[in-house]
Amino acid sequence: MAEQVVILLLDKIADYLIEGAAGLWPKDLKLRDQIEWVEGELRRMQCFIKDVDSRQDVDERVKNWVADLREVAYDTDDILDSFVYSLVQGQQRGVLVTFLKRYFLSFNELVLCRKLNDQIKRIRIRLQEISDRKSTYGIGNIGIGTEGAGFAASRLQERRRSSVHVCEDIVGLVEDVKIIESQLIHGESRRCVVSVVGMAGIGKTTLAKRVYLKSDLKEHVDCCAFVYVSQNFRAREILQELGKKLMGNVGGDFGRASNEELREIISSFLESKRYLIVLDDLWNFADWDDLKAAFPEEKNGSRILLTTRIKDVALYADSKSTPHELCLMNDEDCWKLFSKMVQLDWESSASLPPWAEELGKQMLRRCGGLPLAIVVLGGLLSRKDATFNEWQKVFQSMHWQLRQEPMQYGDVLALSYRDLPHYLKSCFLYFGLFPEDFEISARRLMLLWVAEGFVLPRGQQPLEDVAEDYLEELIGRNMVQVAKRKSNGRIKACRIHDLLRDLSISIAKEEHFLDFIHGDVNADSVTTRCRRLGIHSGEISITENTPKVRSLLCFDSVESNFKPRKVKLLRVLDLEGAYLTQLDSEIGNLIHLRYLSLRETWLKRFPSTIGHLEKLQTLDLRSTLISPIPLAIWKLLNLRFLYFNELKEMVVDPPKDAALTHLQTLQGLCITQKSRIENGLDKLTNLRELELHGELYAQEVALAKWILNSKNLECLKLHANPVTAFLVDAHTKIQDFDRTRLSIPKSTMFADHFFLSKLHLDGYIKKLYDVEHFPPNLEELSLKDSYLMEDPMPKLEKLQNLRVLKLKQCAYVGKELVCSSGGFPQLHLLKLSFLTLQTWRIEEGSLCNLKQLEIVECKQLKILPRGLHPLTSLKDLRLGYMPHEFALKARDRAGENWYRIHRVPPL
Repeated sequence: MAEQVVILLLDKIADYLIEGAAGLWPKDLKLRDQIEWVEGELRRMQCFIKDVDSRQDVDERVKNWVADLREVAYDTDDILDSFVYSLVQGQQRGVLVTFLKRYFLSFNELVLCRKLNDQIKRIRIRLQEISDRKSTYGIGNIGIGTEGAGFAASRLQERRRSSVHVCEDIVGLVEDVKIIESQLIHGESRRCVVSVVGMAGIGKTTLAKRVYLKSDLKEHVDCCAFVYVSQNFRAREILQELGKKLMGNVGGDFGRASNEELREIISSFLESKRYLIVLDDLWNFADWDDLKAAFPEEKNGSRILLTTRIKDVALYADSKSTPHELCLMNDEDCWKLFSKMVQLDWESSASLPPWAEELGKQMLRRCGGLPLAIVVLGGLLSRKDATFNEWQKVFQSMHWQLRQEPMQYGDVLALSYRDLPHYLKSCFLYFGLFPEDFEISARRLMLLWVAEGFVLPRGQQPLEDVAEDYLEELIGRNMVQVAKRKSNGRIKACRIHDLLRDLSISIAKEEHFLDFIHGDVNADSVTTRCRRLGIHSGEISITENTPKVRSLLCFDSVESNFKPRKVKLLRVLDLEGAYLTQLDSEIGNLIHLRYLSLRETWLKRFPSTIGHLEKLQTLDLRSTLISPIPLAIWKLLNLRFLYFNELKEMVVDPPKDAALTHLQTLQGLCITQKSRIENGLDKLTNLRELELHGELYAQEVALAKWILNSKNLECLKLHANPVTAFLVDAHTKIQDFDRTRLSIPKSTMFADHFFLSKLHLDGYIKKLYDVEHFPPNLEELSLKDSYLMEDPMPKLEKLQNLRVLKLKQCAYVGKELVCSSGGFPQLHLLKLSFLTLQTWRIEEGSLCNLKQLEIVECKQLKILPRGLHPLTSLKDLRLGYMPHEFALKARDRAGENWYRIHRVPPL
């Protein structure tokens, strides 16, 4: 991770030099020369770090050298930020004449520059010493021969090969074996790559071996071979091994052949044969490119079975085949595997001592359903006496005990970390800040990464989109799990496996990347070099021992004793859910702060000094009691994400000189009759996401003009005030309602919003827009309380890009829906909830790509439409509080079709 630390520091130095050239900081030429030398030396070392960073695990000299460089980078970062902090504090205390300030340095600035100059000189000396040690201790030559990281990976690979547990009854993999075997024997005639994907230790190799060793499978092929690829990829060795396994001694002298000749020899042998090749543990695209030419693409049903931790590698090998993703074990299978490993009879577990099953299952919970961890644990216990005291000792020191095993699961997991590109290593370690089994909001996580500076620019792509790509890549590498997805398929929440979390914490603490406080542990126990601090429970008590903390995240904390002056270099302050009743005005002194979340706190007042937080990017005030909102918020030039309290109607009109030109997301803003959109809100035209609620009709003209000019909108949510808490039944007259207060402005049209893909309209619509007035690239539409009298389907089904449609409470108050032939060509999800619908007709050729259907509280709908029957795409039918008779009929029809039924309450 040292490379990432250096890269982020180089970006900061570059920004500092640019600001100095622009006259924002004092012009001191000697100081500038010193800083430029440091920048140059760090850039030279950065190139070398790429080569040695992966060798830290096999050579203590490299590990110490990289640690020294990382600490110098951290100290340089602290020095620069402390200088800027002191400089700004001095400028705020004294008022200088602009003319004099331009040409002369104040006495305070002279003192600060001299101090900084001395500090940079010391940094320069340390860097020179580090550079010299590289040669003195021969670090530059490390890695040649068998002493490099590749040798360690090879040794680990050998242990993995010998440890794979293959038995007649593969616990938890029986169905997976059937699926993979079917794909290898049946299906297309072309050469297909069947991929098994999953996190480290989940059983990919075990599954591949079990399938490969089945005798009935080999009856369908002419020849077969199983080869290990591994992270330590050597194309020549793998091709030689593959040739020997396929041809034996008749293949010639493989030792003298070049890689190209080896590929030709193997390809010639396999030509016209139906073959099965297993490539276990493939890591990247280049490795596949080096091997694929050896496998001829004959249309005879040949197959390649590939295992990998990285989903993108599987898709790269064969984009037409869907990778088979292994899941973690359930509790029952965990106990079966554990019992086998400790040589217990799991079928007669009732005869076990009460402590054995109870203590065993407590240990299994720490394994988190990961087969490798269970195998290692079971092997350890099998060598212990089967007594309560012995098992209790293992349980109390379980993490340490497992790391002493010859086949350490931690080493296997660490391979995935070492393979991460530098820009993902910090993002992965960041998960260690969150409590165990914590479900993390994807939006929250991505904004935190951006604020931390982890996300590197990619051309004109917004940093938040790059962060989402980072998260997707970690998920694709099976380092992170998806907890929830949005209806459009994007990640809503994620989590990390307990054992991977342990890995992240272990590495992060060693590198002073993070630490955390929980229970009775106080901040005094945290190392003074800690950069990030998570408070999982207890009081938020920051001491003088944590001056280098840049990020503070709190979870479930009691009343705060938070003092901003003790963490003056803070970049991230996330107090979500903390019992915080007041915030010190010194919060305004945190000039480096990029992220501030006060969500779900008990704050009622917000200090106006927030206006000093010029670098703030994210401000989250959702579910707070804060009132009034300081006008200073609207002067924060770098603010990009602003979340107001969506549950409280508060007027937050900006002043006319509002300067939020970089704002991308504005959510929870309440519009009232007293609002003055033209006073400043209408200037916010660079928004990508906008959510408004309140008396929208009262500001129809100004609101419509504002939205019309916001051409970059990607997501728009308009919620008119609800007027009643009860549902409208079939006899209720819409005229009885005050439609004005819950209307969506009728002049709001979206035809020119090419980027708008998500539209939520909550409020009365007299008549649905014509198709040409909808956004041309609309993918998700949600309607609620629209009180539409006419069937909306004839218009909506013509939206060619629509993938998600939700008709919620009183969106339509008619009796019949008709989906005509050819309609909704791209729709994947349809949700109907709290409607007065009685009949629904689906013509042949409609909804041809529908995958998920949800019907909630549509109690007058008696039966599913017959048009659902031929929909082979439909996989999931969800019923919520529908009549029992309706659910029974749905189940009967599903028996002869393809979809699964989920019902609340269950049948």
